[in-house]
Amino acid sequence: MDDSDNLKKILEQADDAFDKGNWEEAVDYYSQAYSIKQSFSINQGLAAALLNQKNADQAESVILDYFNYYLSDPEAAKLAVDIVVENNDYLLANQMIHFYDENKLSTIKGSFVDEFKARVKLSEERHSRSFKPRMAVITGKINSIVTMNVVDQIQLIRSLREFDKDNYLSCVKLLLLNPLLHPLLKSEVLENIFKLGVDETVNISFYGETKTCNPSRLKPIMSTDVYLAMCDELEKILMNSENEVQVENLRSELSLYAAMVYPFGAEIIKKPSLWTKVFLLRYGLLDESQVGDSSERKDVENWIKRFDSLINSFQQ
Repeated sequence: MDDSDNLKKILEQADDAFDKGNWEEAVDYYSQAYSIKQSFSINQGLAAALLNQKNADQAESVILDYFNYYLSDPEAAKLAVDIVVENNDYLLANQMIHFYDENKLSTIKGSFVDEFKARVKLSEERHSRSFKPRMAVITGKINSIVTMNVVDQIQLIRSLREFDKDNYLSCVKLLLLNPLLHPLLKSEVLENIFKLGVDETVNISFYGETKTCNPSRLKPIMSTDVYLAMCDELEKILMNSENEVQVENLRSELSLYAAMVYPFGAEIIKKPSLWTKVFLLRYGLLDESQVGDSSERKDVENWIKRFDSLINSFQQ
């Protein structure tokens, strides 16, 4: 039996289990199918089965693979709303609301968005009553977050997703001003409030300086001029490379550098092409003659060494 026949059989079993309400079995079959072929339709089946299994957290992780598809498909959007609200992820819920306010899609009715807003507001109010004591504990830990190990820091920041928008923003402002908080965590929370459409000046501790920005005027990290320019140089240099996995891995590494300097990338990565060349030199993908020797190169090498140290400490 080839993969297509095997996939068809597994999906039939998954659909049958779903129709019968055998959620554990449905999750198992849809997971098998998704490991064979990642598609939007299988993703929806797996996410719906997980939600019915009362596993909204994992269901949310699944829909993020195709989240833009969920936003624009009427039926899928309903499933996404059910999952996000059930998971008490008010950060993502409010980011979705901002997306719909900014992007009027022909496939999504205004009545759906209005109902979604009302549902989120009601859910936030209900959740906050029982969540209030835990919210106070989490908020109290924000100022001492850098005394925790990295895993606990990440978990603490993720727990803020259950906060309503105002309380989330209050905590994020404290995080952004913390001079010892890891730059990758700062870039994550800053990109999150960009997606919320926060239109006000916020202060950020950025490598020894206090700087300001308006999140609503930013771009996502992967759309910043600095990151795109480094990727352009990467593709120009490796245009004949047949190792697509290697090129994609290199892009991922460059995205970390872009995140480390977000949102003031151009102030540090002044010459993205030089950064890319120095970066590739370390992997033996360029030789010395293609990079040259200059004070600018030394400066880039120092920054990259600093970033590598920070990235390594983050991954330990």
